[in-house]
Amino acid sequence: MEKVRYHVVDSGNSSFSGFFNSDSVDFDPPSNSIRQNIKKAKAKVVYDLASGFTPASQEREIRDIMINSENSYELIRLVGAIGGWEGIDSELEYSQADQVATQLAQVLDQRDYVVYQLIRRYLILLDYKASPTLGDCFVKLLLWPGQFQAAEFDLLLNRRADLLKGITSATMRGRTNMVNAAQVLPAVIQQYLTTTPHRSDELIGLMYEANYTTRICSSLAMLDYQPLYGVVADMVDPSLTDRQRIACRDTCVRLSLEFAAAAKAVEVVGANESKSTVNRFSAALKAALDNFSNTAPPASAVAAIIAALGGVGNTLSQLLTAVSNLPDALAGAITLSSLTGSDDDDNARNLVSELDSQGSVARVAFHIKVKMLNAMLSGSTGDDDEIAILKIMEGAKAYDQAELYQLTAAATWDMLYSSIDGDEYEELLNTLQQPT
Repeated sequence: MEKVRYHVVDSGNSSFSGFFNSDSVDFDPPSNSIRQNIKKAKAKVVYDLASGFTPASQEREIRDIMINSENSYELIRLVGAIGGWEGIDSELEYSQADQVATQLAQVLDQRDYVVYQLIRRYLILLDYKASPTLGDCFVKLLLWPGQFQAAEFDLLLNRRADLLKGITSATMRGRTNMVNAAQVLPAVIQQYLTTTPHRSDELIGLMYEANYTTRICSSLAMLDYQPLYGVVADMVDPSLTDRQRIACRDTCVRLSLEFAAAAKAVEVVGANESKSTVNRFSAALKAALDNFSNTAPPASAVAAIIAALGGVGNTLSQLLTAVSNLPDALAGAITLSSLTGSDDDDNARNLVSELDSQGSVARVAFHIKVKMLNAMLSGSTGDDDEIAILKIMEGAKAYDQAELYQLTAAATWDMLYSSIDGDEYEELLNTLQQPT
């Protein structure tokens, strides 16, 4: 309400009707919505501040208006009012542009993340930093009147692909609050196993897949392969339900590009020990997928996984023992130390090329993308570096627009602006120009 009062008084009026008819909102087609008129008033303020010479105090005012906007549609409108990213570059300091990029990534996540969309639909969402969870949504749906449940479950399942894609991206980008919001506790799954509502088998599978997605991607993002053997073991664990094992298998198949991107990063820039770790795990995962059974897992499937690890046996306990005996079982996360070496820009450029050839540039972890960007931006940045940088940025925009601005802030606009020129700069500017 304070924001409403500020814009009404700032327009020289003391009433909504006066505000609605003032020059403050004479910036777009007329509207009877107070929210729309406040958005237009803010856009006009930004437009007026950016017109002509912009002193430091006005730069800060523009920055503050933009970074304090928590509505994606409003912030996108403000970016348009200043002339897109080109206007941001022209009117703001580099560090201020980074702050705007950070806020853009935040509000785009809040708007586009399907988990948040579902929470806003079924629950009251007050704080994205301490959000309810996807599991809470499933609990709420069980309280709906029975005659409305079936259609809503159908609608939810129709969004399965986008839901899981969003969870995947959030986890690979290290968006902790979003990952926490995707949680589904075992007690929630048990409720659905007990009550068996409309399409309960598919709903339970979706819940398992959401959990496996965060579990797998959290490890892949850190290149920490040891916990992933537990996922492989789940596919042949006779104590788990068929539905859970199938969800585990389906998640691994769906994340094939994420697995491939992580493996390629280690192959191109990792040490020999790291390559052995990844190759060993990849062989075990392939054996699990190739020998998967929708029903009770046969001993032959377990034996195939153990054989891929260089051991002998056909029981789950023997598999777990084989994993614990691996030389790299407790080695921790793989580090991409060669990206910080004297030939780091060559390594980064080669890695982008390899990832691009297998169609997985967008699927590699955020922190690896940042390492690649920083490596190519340090020192002299040649045309080949610029082209590789554009592949990372354009790949991010195509897969998840929010990551584009997250990467811009992480790499810093100062480094991007000062290191890229010519046609490549124009292409970068077009990529960033106007979020949608």
